Amino acid sequence: MNKILLSLIMALALCGCEKEAPAALASQENPFAQPVSAVSADPAPAAQTASVAETPVGPATAEQVSALVKGDNAFAWELFKQLADPKQPVFFSPYSISSAMAMLTLGAKGETEKQLLETLAFPDKGPLLGKEFQKLRESLVSSDERFTMTDANSLWLNIGFDVLSSYAQSLKEFFSGEARSIEFAKNKEAAATINNWISDHTRNLIKDLISPEALSADTRLVLVNAVSFLAKWETPFDEDGTRKYSLMDYTGRAGKGELMRQEGMINAAEVDGVTAVELNYAGRKYSLLAMMPQDVAKFTSWEKNIDDAYIENITKSLKRENAVLMFPKFTTEYSQSLVSVFKDMGLASPFAYGADFTGISLKEQLLVSEIIHKAIVKIYETGTEAAAATAVMVKCTGMAMKPPKEIRFNKPFVYLIREKETGAILFLGHYTVKAEK
Repeated sequence: MNKILLSLIMALALCGCEKEAPAALASQENPFAQPVSAVSADPAPAAQTASVAETPVGPATAEQVSALVKGDNAFAWELFKQLADPKQPVFFSPYSISSAMAMLTLGAKGETEKQLLETLAFPDKGPLLGKEFQKLRESLVSSDERFTMTDANSLWLNIGFDVLSSYAQSLKEFFSGEARSIEFAKNKEAAATINNWISDHTRNLIKDLISPEALSADTRLVLVNAVSFLAKWETPFDEDGTRKYSLMDYTGRAGKGELMRQEGMINAAEVDGVTAVELNYAGRKYSLLAMMPQDVAKFTSWEKNIDDAYIENITKSLKRENAVLMFPKFTTEYSQSLVSVFKDMGLASPFAYGADFTGISLKEQLLVSEIIHKAIVKIYETGTEAAAATAVMVKCTGMAMKPPKEIRFNKPFVYLIREKETGAILFLGHYTVKAEK
């Protein structure tokens, strides 16, 4: 079958320590040896541990979900500006990053929570934020004979580490998180176990996301989100029409590449010197939008100014026209540490001593030590195959047809995969070739 595979993961690892770790901590019964529903009560008065799970909140409204998507997309473009490097292909999943950081945010308090909300552009906090992500996930997850999209979450907790039951319950309610017990001191075995889970939930696309060196006896919690999407192009490319061509990099120098060929009615637009096409996936629930400036000299400055308003203008300009589309066949693998990137965006508190994650645990001081994102995308004749993974480490401390025109994507371009009804951006990147010496 002509199918597209799209998978994404978000993993967060939290570790912590205290000035004086209680001797009984390691011997305490692990509340996560059983499903989340069996977690013990909060070890403090209700006034101190009032949690998102205990505060009655109704289902998120369509307007609230729309505000969440708007904020998520605004964050996506801000992050893209930080990551965009014209010298190399870039590809990441803003949806994955936002989802995992939302799970982290549910356990943050004070200045730490404030900075997370501002940097991630979340419109609300606490239970309402959780409800909004819950509703968004329900909109994205679906299945029929044309495509399947699934979402899975897991919580990996160090043996002997107590998190507030309210936090665990909120993750279960809003993200359907499965709780599992693990011994992070045995870092090789722990990494292998988590990586196997990730691989199983991404159809083996993402492997070895968590390195043994990223885990230690100080690691307290790892959160993982995995999304898998299978579909097919609404109109596949001609498998016999792919040819090698000379493509341009951002300086106009030539590099080698392959272009696929598709002829027929295509959603296309020309806006201020930018060529855009939208390729629907089967069912038209998801699409790939690609935008390419004709003047390669303007590419670097142009891509830094893209935002949701620009995307809306492009999509409104799209029209069905008879055309021959020549589009690259390519594979991109991309990985990036996001700590310095987030700091440049103004997010500092989660990485510093004094970070407030008392919504997760009252017993230990936690801080984020590393955030790693990894993604892969394969664009080919019958569809798209993609995956992404992010790890956050926290440690102590009917008309007559005109002849078809040719639309050739032979220069650097920006592309995104999104859910059309909500407008949520799942994947975002830019494509370029390496110039020949």
